[in-house]
Amino acid sequence: ADLSRIAVAGHSCGGLQAIKAAADPRIDTALIFNSGIYNSGFRGVSGIEVSKDELANLHGPIAYVTGGTTDIAHANSVDDVSRINHVPVFFSWLPVGHGGTFWKAADGAEWAEFAVHWLDWQLRDDQEAASWFVGADCGLCRNTEWTVERFIER
Repeated sequence: ADLSRIAVAGHSCGGLQAIKAAADPRIDTALIFNSGIYNSGFRGVSGIEVSKDELANLHGPIAYVTGGTTDIAHANSVDDVSRINHVPVFFSWLPVGHGGTFWKAADGAEWAEFAVHWLDWQLRDDQEAASWFVGADCGLCRNTEWTVERFIER
């Protein structure tokens, strides 16, 4: 294991924990699934206190993935992404609701595939994996099932 390359990830309340942990200088990237900091200031089930101001502490690329407009966390994600302008951010969704695709198949289906490609790119500099996320013609940008709101330019 290469302990010099570290990612954090979380789903729902775990996404809040991942956002908080991503401020640690040892963290290279973060994956936020079906989550975003509460617009209302509510602490949530996770018990972690995180505010929108803490988004300024991010220092590496971050990816937000939601289950679309029916996902209870979608509006919070949209707001988070609109506030992040100092690090690369990728924001996309698939209309599957708050549970994502973690339980769709034994291997996590689309959410797992997204995570593997993101981590291969961010932690291993795999350029084939990067093609999923980079530029207006990115792999997910061309996938008609996905909506890509923000992509990473290079």
